[in-house]
Formats: sequence, C-alpha cells, structure tokens
Amino acid sequence: MHTSAHLPTTALGEYTGTLLHGAEARTALIDGDGHSVPVLCLDLELDNPLRTHLHVEQPFPVGHGQQAVAAAQRLKKGMRVTVQAPLVGLRLVAPNTSHIHLHQAAT
Repeated sequence: MHTSAHLPTTALGEYTGTLLHGAEARTALIDGDGHSVPVLCLDLELDNPLRTHLHVEQPFPVGHGQQAVAAAQRLKKGMRVTVQAPLVGLRLVAPNTSHIHLHQAAT
C-alpha cells in the first residue's frame, strides 16, 4: 500500500529565473459558470543547470484588472525575478517524453 505525504496547504516552492518575454495580463475562468479573474502571466528560464522553463500565473481579485496590467507593464524581457507558489496545485509538464511504461495492476 502506498501513502502520500500530507503537505501543509501553505507549503511554498520558490523559483528564480529570467523572464523570457514581457509579462502579460490575461483573464482566467474560475468556474463552470463563466466567472473570471485577471491573472498575471509570465514565463521564466530558471536558474538551474538545464535552464528549464516555468510558466507562472498570479491571480488577482475580481475587479483588479488594472492592477494586473500595471504589474505586467513593469515585468520586461530579461529581468530576473523570484516567484513563490503553493506546492498544492503545482503542475509539471513533460513535453519531450520519450517513452511511457505501463504498470500492470496487482491482482
């Protein structure tokens, strides 16, 4: 039997890197009813040996679109930034997967 470690919902990951392009203010849907919030989006090249990329989205409260736009205008290509994000909800993407191994279920 495998169990998962339970992390506190406040556990944060911290990542530092260089902006690959200027940040953008966008809108993200938050539910199936069409409600949305402004989000600040940026892409970083991380300070690690592989120079991996990280896409970051920072949601703003409803009605704070101008604040998201102002934040995006301050974040220009080539700037170095550090971001903190909760580990809960973190998603990894492996776009260059070379093989997928199937594991048979134990009977």
